[in-house]
Amino acid sequence: MQIGDHGNSELPGLLGGISKPTEMTYRWMDHHLGGTAGDGAQPQFGIRSEYMHNLLSDLTHDDWADYALPKERFHLGDVPAGKQDAPLAQGQPQPGWTRSVQAAGPDTGIVVAPKLVQSGLAERVGLPHVYKTADIKRDVAAVWTTAPLDRPMRVQGDLEARLTVRPQTKNATFTAYLLDCDPATGRAAIITHAPYTLTDQQAATVTFRLQPTHYILAKGRQLQLIIDSYDPFYADENTIPAALEITSPKGNESYIDIPFATLP
Repeated sequence: MQIGDHGNSELPGLLGGISKPTEMTYRWMDHHLGGTAGDGAQPQFGIRSEYMHNLLSDLTHDDWADYALPKERFHLGDVPAGKQDAPLAQGQPQPGWTRSVQAAGPDTGIVVAPKLVQSGLAERVGLPHVYKTADIKRDVAAVWTTAPLDRPMRVQGDLEARLTVRPQTKNATFTAYLLDCDPATGRAAIITHAPYTLTDQQAATVTFRLQPTHYILAKGRQLQLIIDSYDPFYADENTIPAALEITSPKGNESYIDIPFATLP
């Protein structure tokens, strides 16, 4: 569980330097395959992790069950009158609403990584890309936001979302992002994300995992879930113009489960 996008954390090891992924890979090879590819030390089984934006953190756990926090459910709600964003809250499920997201090109206001490799390297040294959530275009993206946190929290493990979606075409792709937002400035950093593609379907209730993460949230911050239909990081199956409806029918209400706990 390591900060940064694919490849940049392994690069020093591939060039002969030190990196956790290549170190552990060599130990695994020595243990299971024999040989002297690494330093001859015993492999460290279990989970080893850094938390986002602090590459000096190094935590170990015996296994995934010991590492991942229990999930807490946040329900996606309807947009209140006079507002452009909807609540993301614990408590009772929120059925009976529909949000429409237009298929769009690159200019949505949010992407996984504005610059491949460079964005991940900046994350590793504590300089994550800053998203201005006010700039996210609400006709091509739907936004749900929690109340400000009353205490520091930790997100640690894999996240799971359930959505009912109705595309206007048989094939459609959408991407879900979870952000850490400062309500005082409207500036945010990405915590995790995941794409999902529907094929040959007019409507479906889908449950999918967002990438595992290890993230520290300060008191007063907000979690912000954003769903849009385009990210240049991924190929997509969208047709322009078209729309994707996100709904929350009774009995299949939309939610996101977050591995969440108070920071000790």
